[in-house]
Amino acid sequence: MNLQRRPHFCRAILLFSLCTSILLSPLFFRQRCYADTQTLAESDALTVGAKEQAVVGLAAALQATMSYNPAIKGKRAELNSYEARIDGAKAGRYPSLSAQANNVNNYLGQYEQGIVSIQQPLWAFGKIDNEIDRAEANYHSEQLGLLQVQRQLIENTAAAYARIEGIEKRATVARLNIREHEKLYNRIKRREEGHMASEADMRLAYSRLIQAKTQLMRIGGERDIAISNLRLLTQADVAVDAVVDKDLTELPMIAEVEDRAIKNSADVRYKKMRLDVVAYDVKREKIASLPTLSCRVDYEFLDKPESGDRTSYGLVLEGNLEGMGFTTISRVKGATSREIAAREDVDLTTNDVLNRVRSLMLDRAMQSSLKNAQRESVQIVESTMASFMRQYESGRKSWIDVLNTQRELTELRYQLAQIENDWLTSSLRVLAVTGELDQLAGIESL
Repeated sequence: MNLQRRPHFCRAILLFSLCTSILLSPLFFRQRCYADTQTLAESDALTVGAKEQAVVGLAAALQATMSYNPAIKGKRAELNSYEARIDGAKAGRYPSLSAQANNVNNYLGQYEQGIVSIQQPLWAFGKIDNEIDRAEANYHSEQLGLLQVQRQLIENTAAAYARIEGIEKRATVARLNIREHEKLYNRIKRREEGHMASEADMRLAYSRLIQAKTQLMRIGGERDIAISNLRLLTQADVAVDAVVDKDLTELPMIAEVEDRAIKNSADVRYKKMRLDVVAYDVKREKIASLPTLSCRVDYEFLDKPESGDRTSYGLVLEGNLEGMGFTTISRVKGATSREIAAREDVDLTTNDVLNRVRSLMLDRAMQSSLKNAQRESVQIVESTMASFMRQYESGRKSWIDVLNTQRELTELRYQLAQIENDWLTSSLRVLAVTGELDQLAGIESL
């Protein structure tokens, strides 16, 4: 290498290093910002954990799920990657830097040659802008994808919490059944001691009392399982003593609920946003074969076999027409077909959401009617039970008739508790689909 050329080589290396640092500094800045964001997110999670003590009931369960469930954490990490793609698409507007160095041995002699080039796009016929718009649409669609996961977890958590409340109501019925059987057993025991009832009647009453206590134990086991299932969603211990607010479950007419579902459904909005992404794909394929006008500056360093300027610049028009344009036509047709399929998917998802909301509302209305009828049945059997007790005292009814009536009354109470719980679960599912539980869960609707 010619020693007199070394200063030029050093200046070229310094120039290349400086340009590289300038171009890569936004990336390092973003990585630093991302690390700071993660630190703030962890701090917010600790703050949410501290506030959970002040929030009770369903709200506490929903907020714990939103804070600690791993499915949401994974979706948020995936969302960050789509945000980085926006910066990558915007970087297409910046100049590109390239360097090349090689050893040449030809008729001019043996020498080393190098060149540093900077190329700035001037006009890309919308290709860069379309990529930016597509990246932003992708990011917004993934935001709605996160909302999909959140809404599904909200619905599952609300249903799990409602199940625990239903089990608590059945446990209340079971405890009432035990108290009533204890009264019956004490009464028949006194009658047996006074030789007014048989020992068989007393044993039968004691057997029914044991069955009532066993039933309460079985319900307690169901409660433990339900709490465990809720904890799988919340990933934290949540108090489940508070009942769901009745004002929360008041819903408007079915037509208004359907309108809310179509407007606020995360599934429908996600499919619509994916349709926008596919539309940008179609546009990308249509303009892919258009040329790009750029300004290019070249700086030559190291040895040069002939005299001349080391720096050159000019306009560059680059384009690529694969397969004489037939490849582009095929890609446009494929993208258009995907757009049609995405549009049909939007209609299908809309119909699915409408059908699901309509089914939930009809089931809710049916449970409401059953609830009124079941309450009336319970009241009738309660009065019948009192009448049977009087008839037993007068000798017109047997002891087994009294015990069987008590069993029937308890079964009706269990059914009433289940109907009320089914009504509550359907109401909460509708609220979750329409986004009415978002604020209670501590998330912002997009």
